[in-house]
Amino acid sequence: MTGIEIIPQPPMPNGSTKTCEAFPPGTSLYPPCERPMRSNRLCDAHNQQSAAGKELRPIRQRRRTMPEFCSGPGAEESAPCGLPTIGKGLCNAHYQQDQRGGVLVPLFTLRISQDEASSLLEAGLKRCPACKDVKPLAEFGRSSAQLSGRSTYCAACQPDYVLMKRFKFSSMEAVRQFRESRDHRCDICKRQWQEGESAFHIDHDGACCPSRGPSCGRCVRGYLCHLCNTQGLSWYELVGRSITTVPVFEEYLRRYEHRRKTLLPDA
Repeated sequence: MTGIEIIPQPPMPNGSTKTCEAFPPGTSLYPPCERPMRSNRLCDAHNQQSAAGKELRPIRQRRRTMPEFCSGPGAEESAPCGLPTIGKGLCNAHYQQDQRGGVLVPLFTLRISQDEASSLLEAGLKRCPACKDVKPLAEFGRSSAQLSGRSTYCAACQPDYVLMKRFKFSSMEAVRQFRESRDHRCDICKRQWQEGESAFHIDHDGACCPSRGPSCGRCVRGYLCHLCNTQGLSWYELVGRSITTVPVFEEYLRRYEHRRKTLLPDA
């Protein structure tokens, strides 16, 4: 036997569905099968054995080889996540992080009950699971996909969620770290983003992934201000490069090509 065991089924309550009669009590060496009766007075599994011309035997179930609870990082240090697993020993959220690549990070730890969420909605409020602040509903975008009629994240956090999904960052915190590692400065002109102005852009290689739509995450080139992204670099790649050489643009593109060859030697 290799990792297989007979798992007895719990007794059926009185008055419930009839059970399989593969092993009637007192007439068989095997314990009665407690699975629901389907046809021929047998359960589905024993019907399959009978149809294949095999001797009826107790149904065996494979021992669970995957951990029952997620081993990803939990809210507290040295404590695992603990949510039910769906694959690779991870819960759904950590499994998605693993699929995007990068380091697994703890999930949002602030959870509220349905009653508390309903009470907040009645008061015209909602809690954002990213920043963990309770804010007026007006600070959440409208969403027909949510029962509340509002998006999951507040207007301040929603852009980071969109960038995380589009560019395959492991978490919203990773998006913030990407900006902070550059001191919120444009990689070309070095101008620093100021509160109140248009958001800077995450630039990616359009030759690798479409300009509109999700990116593979490996072709992210840098962090650019609106002017450098939409006019400077775009113009240079489409037209300017055939006319003249602009050192700052060339240096930016060379840095990206060097990083890409380092990460993907066969690219």
